[in-house]
Amino acid sequence: MNIQTFTQEQDWIKASTEKIANNLYEQIQARGEANIAVSGGTTPFVIYQELAKQVLDFTKIDLIQVDERYVPGTNPESNWQSIAKSFEGVNFRQIIRFAYSDQIQNSLALVESQLPPKLGLTVLGMGMDGHFASLFAGGEYWNNPNSAKAIVTKAPANYPTRDRLSLSPEYIYNSEQIIILIKGQDKYTQLQKHLQNQIGIINWPLEYLYNHSNITIYAYL
Repeated sequence: MNIQTFTQEQDWIKASTEKIANNLYEQIQARGEANIAVSGGTTPFVIYQELAKQVLDFTKIDLIQVDERYVPGTNPESNWQSIAKSFEGVNFRQIIRFAYSDQIQNSLALVESQLPPKLGLTVLGMGMDGHFASLFAGGEYWNNPNSAKAIVTKAPANYPTRDRLSLSPEYIYNSEQIIILIKGQDKYTQLQKHLQNQIGIINWPLEYLYNHSNITIYAYL
């Protein structure tokens, strides 16, 4: 695991954006197309906005949503609202997202039918409790691995919206490259604490990704 730390926000944004843009460029050079799976939350949006300004052939890039709260698209809790705003005006080849429908299983099935066999690049955040995507401590999926690309999950009781949709742990882990964006000394301190004293993925989900062969953490302190 490669950890890069920054004390200036602009340096963090620049380095993260360049890493993401270079990956997408290399995917296009290698295969003629690329895909990027992106998380919501407040941390990554300044980087998405900067990525949208890069000189890339976005018509060859698929944008994939990592996770979503099961709420209507107009609900302020929706991750997609902020993602869409960050990439406003960008002409992606395809957008694959968790759209709200009458039943959560219908939303899940639609995304499952669209996802590619493998993710090229996945951009994640990290919660103070070690969760990534909508994959939380104590989730039954940690003890029941399967081949699904996306799953229904439930956030802990202290979260405003508990019903979630998320790419599965296995599908995320199979990404060619993973980038984790962290903002704040408190989160970085938690990360360091749990790197030094591992307590198992059922308690600290991020441990699931520690052994990935191509993972970088960009932390703004």
